[in-house]
Amino acid sequence: MKRLCIMRHAKSDWSDPTAQDSQRTLNERGKKSAVFLANLIIDSGWTPDHALCSTAIRARSTIAPLAERLGSTCEIDYRDDLYMAMPDGLLDIIKSQDDAHDALLIVAHNPGLEMLGVQLADATSADAAAQMEDHFPTGTLVVFEFAADHWVEIASGTGHVVFFGRPRELMADANA
Repeated sequence: MKRLCIMRHAKSDWSDPTAQDSQRTLNERGKKSAVFLANLIIDSGWTPDHALCSTAIRARSTIAPLAERLGSTCEIDYRDDLYMAMPDGLLDIIKSQDDAHDALLIVAHNPGLEMLGVQLADATSADAAAQMEDHFPTGTLVVFEFAADHWVEIASGTGHVVFFGRPRELMADANA
């Protein structure tokens, strides 16, 4: 079995209108979401043994709290090709991963992640796919499980969604 977590970067800061898109940082809500999501991933047992992250500052800042907690137990590859990648490109990247890794995390951007999530969801995950298609805000986390031994076997409609969550809702539930 292979597990894939896809996470859209947390809420970015738009206070500097001159900043290049790839150079935007996280705002305060985004920083809180990144810490919350790192804790959720670890506490839920979805800890990746390998991670891929866009080189955009907001993506790097999103994965930073998780990287701090995991230390050297999870290698993170920062990749330019994840910046604004579309679903076919993301799927090619997933399929090219080393089979020694069973749990992969990708931190990247929309619209590609949302489209990939909808594309990967199997028939039993139709409700989650509809929710993804409806609203996939910053910080959204989706956890898929695949009945596959090799990443190259991952294909459209083969991923069972075991978790779909948006940070604003998750954090509100945690504080309730």
